[in-house]
Amino acid sequence: MLRFRDMPKSRYRNVEEAQPERTRKSAYAEKNAAIVEEDNDEGYEATQTSDRSHIDELIVTGRGFEAVKAIASVKDRIDDKTSVCLLNEGIGVLEQVRKHILDGTQPEPKFFLGHMSHALVFNRNRDSVKQLKAGRTILTSANETPDTSKELHISLDEPALIQSLKHAQLLQSDYSTYDQWLRFKLPSLMFAAAVEPVCVLLDLPYRGLTTNRSGQKMMNQLLGEMALVTETLPEVQGSPDLIKFLRGEGLKKFCYRRITGKANAPSELLMRINKGLQTDINYQNGFFLNRAQSLGIDTPTNKLIVHMIKARRQEAIEKRKSFIPVQETSVQEIRDRVLRRGMPRANFI
Repeated sequence: MLRFRDMPKSRYRNVEEAQPERTRKSAYAEKNAAIVEEDNDEGYEATQTSDRSHIDELIVTGRGFEAVKAIASVKDRIDDKTSVCLLNEGIGVLEQVRKHILDGTQPEPKFFLGHMSHALVFNRNRDSVKQLKAGRTILTSANETPDTSKELHISLDEPALIQSLKHAQLLQSDYSTYDQWLRFKLPSLMFAAAVEPVCVLLDLPYRGLTTNRSGQKMMNQLLGEMALVTETLPEVQGSPDLIKFLRGEGLKKFCYRRITGKANAPSELLMRINKGLQTDINYQNGFFLNRAQSLGIDTPTNKLIVHMIKARRQEAIEKRKSFIPVQETSVQEIRDRVLRRGMPRANFI
């Protein structure tokens, strides 16, 4: 009798490590969805929790709109003694939290920004997070600006929250300056803001862009506008390496490599829109659109994309509302329902 193959041991609860020797993919591996109620997607209100205890350290993950609502639900439990790490897919979450949640009415916590390059999915069979590919985690202070003098001594002043995260070996955490963090985050952010919307607009899988010249042109226009906005930001003026990266071909090469790697997989943004789910467009293209407006930069392609994505989602919502709901039942349940209503059973099989 063969012994059951044990899972790789992990120090972390509900974390499943990758198994290189197993090539069969789990049929139930899916993206993690911590917040499933997305119907009320307008505004920034969230359900308040019954717990009123003070929060010393808080890590907020998920999509941008999820993160804003999550912080809104615990805003009465955080103050200037709290450390909050925003580990989100989009960008601009902190600006929305400061504008709509905190709005100067209470002491502001110490905010940190983070980004992970790990490939993670949720395994429904084992109720665990599965790591498909190891990566790195880069963290920075939300108030840091690129400064050489700070960069030389940044490791000496690591906050307690950062030190705690470094103890988790799977995260491979590192504390860096803001420009280094932005350089690490930009490739995946640009892919989500340039490739995904074009796939939605043309109703194509990822690989379809490799043969569609018009789609490639629109993608390159989006990348160019977002790179221009980023290199004009006051926060990055002291980082010549980041500006050089933005003016080079690195972002385009990254996007085309990832497009090729995803092959005929359907666009994740397209699947969310077809289901009528909320998107993170406000924390991707919307962020660059807002910063461009404040800097006086014209970004017509991004403006068009944002409006079209919102229009496509609204159309999908209206289409789903027109569907006739069907409930699965059985013959016995129908008979019981008839008996409860006291209806005559004549001609009832």
